[in-house]
Amino acid sequence: MNGKEWNEKGTEHLLAKQYDDAMECFMKAAEEGNYFAMYNLACMHYFGDGTERDPDQALGWFIKASEAGDAEAASRAGTLLSGKEVRNPDVRKAYACFLSAAERGSLSGMGNLAMCLLEGRGCEKDIETGLQWMEKASRLGNGIASLKLGGFAEEGIYLEKDPAKAAEYYRRGVQQKYAPAADKLAALYELGKGVPKDPAYAAELRKNAETMTED
Repeated sequence: MNGKEWNEKGTEHLLAKQYDDAMECFMKAAEEGNYFAMYNLACMHYFGDGTERDPDQALGWFIKASEAGDAEAASRAGTLLSGKEVRNPDVRKAYACFLSAAERGSLSGMGNLAMCLLEGRGCEKDIETGLQWMEKASRLGNGIASLKLGGFAEEGIYLEKDPAKAAEYYRRGVQQKYAPAADKLAALYELGKGVPKDPAYAAELRKNAETMTED
């Protein structure tokens, strides 16, 4: 079988919780250069599926998957490198991973890169470029980015304080089915902040948020 077929077989075993067989198949697929299998191996090590949980092993596989062509793996590697779960965190390497991910179209990479630039984590602070990346992530469907932009506009952080603009960003997040954005927009309608006061619509938003994603 080729790498794609080994990965598909591994996925079948993983769904059946046959972890040893899944890992064997993913390893064979990874040897064939299949980055989906590399990503799956990273997740197995990160969550401890059929093996001892090991964020450092996960990081290694995310990096391999990224180098093989997986943009999302680059973003995951950046997240691990910027946190405290691995032995040798490195914010500069994390920034490089987020930049690589963003340039290859990863929406999470764009959002993470934006925050690095806004806060100067692993790079020189660059608010203008950071906001550009956050806006791009939001426009392309990143609900978390839409929520963050809404918060910036509501609080007057990085953007001019503008509750009406905040409502626009939160509304975009609602359209992207991101529950926290619905809750934030509901709060604006409850207070009549940047939008007409409308408690009934606020309640509707909160109810709809129950069917949306939280992450």
